[in-house]
Amino acid sequence: MLGGPRVAMNVRSFINGKLVQELDDTPEEEPPTPQKSAPRMLMQSTPEKVPAPATERSLQQASECQQKALLEALVASRRFVVFSLPNCPQCDQLESAVAMRGVPVSSIFVKLEKGNPEYPSLKAALAVHAGDCFTFPQVFSDGAYQGGYGEVLGKLESGVFDALFEEQFDATPTTVQRWVDDRPIVIFSLPHCPQCDELRVMLDGRGVPTAKIFMKWDKALPEYQSLKAQLIKMIGRSQFTFPQTFVKSEYQGSFDEVAAKLEAGHFDPIFADMFGVVPPAPQVSTPCEQISFDEDF
Repeated sequence: MLGGPRVAMNVRSFINGKLVQELDDTPEEEPPTPQKSAPRMLMQSTPEKVPAPATERSLQQASECQQKALLEALVASRRFVVFSLPNCPQCDQLESAVAMRGVPVSSIFVKLEKGNPEYPSLKAALAVHAGDCFTFPQVFSDGAYQGGYGEVLGKLESGVFDALFEEQFDATPTTVQRWVDDRPIVIFSLPHCPQCDELRVMLDGRGVPTAKIFMKWDKALPEYQSLKAQLIKMIGRSQFTFPQTFVKSEYQGSFDEVAAKLEAGHFDPIFADMFGVVPPAPQVSTPCEQISFDEDF
């Protein structure tokens, strides 16, 4: 059947010579329903993604990224590194200042060449730390950016790198000795130090320009321990109090010693020579008038 409900058919057959009518309810086998053939699939390979052509900007960004990685690797590999240029007066001056402190400059200076193809990208990587406009040299210490020539020279003269140079290069710190040798009089003091303030008042009263001779240290600064160790070595005392005074590179002692010498006029010639301070006039005691007594008194 092609379709529609199945209808029972009358079937006649002979059984024992008799015609018998039966309903044939045997289910009629329906012709197999033709199955829809699966749609023919065309085997097509997925096209590979073709990378977009590199633009000048993408190439530049990739180069800058590589140079930044190179810069960070250099900074991380050395405790102190200086990026400089050939024929750079400030680079040469910083090199001399570092060499005077016993540091092998060949191990810390990295000279860049402007003619090198990587120079623009490396300069851009430095600009991330130094800003768009900067000059050489540029310095890093323990992975941290320290600044350019002026900033680093100031830190160098303040003893900021003394401990590092001593640990890394076995360089003997000389910052405190340089201060003592470069000044006719230097007094090392601390904030909130009563004896330091008292000595300053005494010298102010004598007309001495105390702003030029007092150097106030700060215990909170990282370089304080190194400066203190240098001072201990110079004065030969492991226990001392502030202020500590040097005159013409000679150690004068702590507060009590210096106050006694000041009272005795020990520094008067030096004050007059260095600062034009006139020594105080000696106090002359006037004799008391003789009192005459009457004989009957």
